[in-house]
Amino acid sequence: MSKFLKKLPWWFFFSLNFHLSVIFSQEPNKFEVIQEAGKVAFRPPTIKEIFLTLLVVAALIGIFVGIPYWLYQKYKEYIKKKTFFQLAKNYNLTEEEAQFLWNLAKELKISPTLLISSHALFQRAILKYIKNHQFENIHLISSIRNKLGFTKIPEFVPISSTLDIDVYQPVTVIVGDEQYEATVIENTEQYWAIGFMSKEPQGVKEGDEIMVTFNRPGDGRYIIVTKVLGIERRDGKLVFRLEHTDEYEKIQLRAHVRWPVNIPCKFAPLPPGAFSKDFERVLRRLKWHEGVIRDISAGGIRLCSEYYKGIEKIKEGSYVIVDFTLEDTPFENIICEVRRVIKSPMSPEICFGMLFVYLPKELQQRIQKYIWDEQRRIIRLYKESGEF
Repeated sequence: MSKFLKKLPWWFFFSLNFHLSVIFSQEPNKFEVIQEAGKVAFRPPTIKEIFLTLLVVAALIGIFVGIPYWLYQKYKEYIKKKTFFQLAKNYNLTEEEAQFLWNLAKELKISPTLLISSHALFQRAILKYIKNHQFENIHLISSIRNKLGFTKIPEFVPISSTLDIDVYQPVTVIVGDEQYEATVIENTEQYWAIGFMSKEPQGVKEGDEIMVTFNRPGDGRYIIVTKVLGIERRDGKLVFRLEHTDEYEKIQLRAHVRWPVNIPCKFAPLPPGAFSKDFERVLRRLKWHEGVIRDISAGGIRLCSEYYKGIEKIKEGSYVIVDFTLEDTPFENIICEVRRVIKSPMSPEICFGMLFVYLPKELQQRIQKYIWDEQRRIIRLYKESGEF
């Protein structure tokens, strides 16, 4: 073995020594690398690393969630706007008028289609617009109102603002302790004007506040406090120009809505003490008369009849029994109390305001349903004729 090694050249030993030294010198480096990797893996992250991680996560969310959502919302708005403009076109609104309503809806954060379909919402929106922008685009507002038919509402529909008050509506103006009779003579987008009939208030100046009250048949009594915008004379009469408002108090005049009808009926006055006697026997001996029901509610009726001898005995507080048919529903032996007697010298009729003494719940509901159906029918006719 030693002889064999002696025969090997010198460079062999040099090369062997070099390779062994390299091998043994690398082992400690591998261990150190693993040790350093462990330190890096288990040490807490730095603020910079946390920030960079959050930034990357936010960027990924923005790319894969935020941008698609933004594009979806833009698409939804495009479809919504396109649908609205098609609806506006059906009402003969110009593109400028449709764009005005679209911008108004966005400003007030409401549905643009409701501005076209809801009279009350349209009135409130226009009132807010005028308060914010004064009299910009008044010509557009008037044109839109006429095309949508928002110029008049049925008497039984509550007003939403002073813009709904009819011209020629009688009003009472209260200044201090005095009351003055007047009439609405003008109602525009900018103001509404009242003209005094005879007696005129004194000392009222531009900028003062006055109280205006009026009744709407089938609706209620309204009390409005508003500002005087201007004072002038027209054809010798004192005229106040008043500020529009949607703030008011309303007093319901009746517990039930009355509806005008023309229903034939039979009625008979009940004699005093009728309820303490044999009521069936009293009914057989009654004398019946023909009449017509002029209006009806779930609480009572207004019954009118030709004036005949003895009818004057029917006074306030007396009782009457009535038979009639509402569409296909019979109302038989309905006892009513007379609350009011109405006799006009200009009419041959005498009328009685009557309250139902007792009416079964199902019959009350039948009357209420009839009134609701009639109201819906009238509103539909208003819409079809372009007046609501």
